Amino acid sequence: MKQPVKDIMEQEAYTCRYDQTLGEVVQIFSEKGTSGITVVDEDDRVVGFISDGDIMKAVAEQKTRSIFSGYSTMLLYDNESFEDKARALKDRNVMELATKKVLCVLPDQSIGSVADILGKRKYKKIPVVDEQGMLVGVVRRATITRYIFQLLFGEGD
Repeated sequence: MKQPVKDIMEQEAYTCRYDQTLGEVVQIFSEKGTSGITVVDEDDRVVGFISDGDIMKAVAEQKTRSIFSGYSTMLLYDNESFEDKARALKDRNVMELATKKVLCVLPDQSIGSVADILGKRKYKKIPVVDEQGMLVGVVRRATITRYIFQLLFGEGD
């Protein structure tokens, strides 16, 4: 029998609401020591996912680029400092940077199929939702790795 992911998922996933600010999200990242959280609505339905990578893209230095439009070329420069960009995030809504098309799994999906998704897509974690799209947990790569370790070296063999 293929082991369902609900047997190893973490039921208490770190989340934020869709109406929170990026300042609040960064605070959650720092306090919880996590690199990504699921964004939910008031009914705990998944509406997005925000990662530290999304934040990094927003504050990263942009390369100078040129735009050619027929007869003229326009150069765009990034004159804003890293610190100014970081401060500007504080009051912006989380959904401005969050991924809105979130790949989720169901509790009865096999651990192997979830491992395949995490590996191929290079995700660190994936939300687990019920049939109505309500968040019921999260599965991280580390959780599956611990499960593998338990299979290989656990007691009762």
